[in-house]
Amino acid sequence: MTSPTEISDRYDLTNGIFNAIATRYDRTNTLVSIGLNRFWQHKLIRQVQKVSHQKVLDLACGTGTLTRRLGKLVGAQVTGLDPSDSMLRKAAGRTPYRPNIVFQKGYAELLPFSDKSFQVITISYGIRNFADRDASFSQTLRVLEPGGKLFILEFSLKANAGAGMALQRFYIGRVLPLLGWLSTGKKDAYYYLRDSIASFPTPQTICRELEEAGFVQVAYTRLFPGVVVLFTGKKTGHDVL
Repeated sequence: MTSPTEISDRYDLTNGIFNAIATRYDRTNTLVSIGLNRFWQHKLIRQVQKVSHQKVLDLACGTGTLTRRLGKLVGAQVTGLDPSDSMLRKAAGRTPYRPNIVFQKGYAELLPFSDKSFQVITISYGIRNFADRDASFSQTLRVLEPGGKLFILEFSLKANAGAGMALQRFYIGRVLPLLGWLSTGKKDAYYYLRDSIASFPTPQTICRELEEAGFVQVAYTRLFPGVVVLFTGKKTGHDVL
């Protein structure tokens, strides 16, 4: 099992950080990603559109930015799950009159859903915050229907050297926490973001963990400009395509 990381232990992840930044979370994400977060989420949604997506779980949904976009897909019933009360209040307040979208409190390590509840599960920048990825991936597989698909967006720095890599690390290490601090006034939240990105395992490691959890057809793609990865995996069984 994957134990809580040193980074998680160093910061208050019992919702303290995320509750504190909920009101400015979306604006700050746009700022620190230079607007690319919508482009990255669009890439994920395009993949979701290719499979059956009537029942979707947006895990670690935060303020529901991706949840709302998924809810615009024809026929989609979307559940957003997050452990942060403040994030969920913000998400619900920004999603009025959308009966096909519901928000619920819960943790990835013990999902409050029956087996085979969803055809698609998405996780957008959430797996860095899981205290136990093995348990979370096992739970994710459990609540997917046979043939269901998992889509994960996550920051992942390249390991190679070079000017491009040095620029990425400078931005993540110095510029990103400064912008986050100036936007929210919460220094710890964006120091946590910096440290959690820097310590995040390689894409190959995450793919191996997904395979060990039981996923098949596991793959990853780096998205422009290379600092974010889209992971995909499938649950074995009757294909829901």
